[in-house]
Amino acid sequence: MIKMLTGIVFLSVSILAHADYYPALEYKVYGTPSTKADKKAIDSVIENLWSAWASHDATAVAGVHTVDAEWTNAFGRTYRSSKDLEEFLKNDLFPDFDIEISKNEAASYVPISRRYIGSDAAVITGRVESNRGSSVGSSNRKIGFTFVLTKVEQRWKISNQVITDIRERRG
Repeated sequence: MIKMLTGIVFLSVSILAHADYYPALEYKVYGTPSTKADKKAIDSVIENLWSAWASHDATAVAGVHTVDAEWTNAFGRTYRSSKDLEEFLKNDLFPDFDIEISKNEAASYVPISRRYIGSDAAVITGRVESNRGSSVGSSNRKIGFTFVLTKVEQRWKISNQVITDIRERRG
């Protein structure tokens, strides 16, 4: 009986240690920007977001979002407005986050797709890996991001951001 129980425990641990995740898809762009300046501006928004994340700069993170932005984390908690987002990051999230982990998350960002929608909207998806939190069978948690960018008064900003936990493959 002990041998069987030990075998079951060993098998369970082995399965968890080798959890498999779907790989990030090859980068793809759908549509074209209205101007080359739009592409550069969108690139800058995403770069500035990750730079601000890496330095725990709540004001700069909020600054790349629209005034009426919606930001939803992987647990479904949503903040509606760049002001509320800034307060949450400054007072609740960043004080509890290890800045070195945030730097590694920002450095690990991989874009997956970009879709231009008309002349004033774009959707960008990407993912990062993090050793913050937990992920079954892996030392790194995989996190997906969806950004909706909108051109407001000739400036590109993030109007919606949704963060998702990427789970291990099943079956």
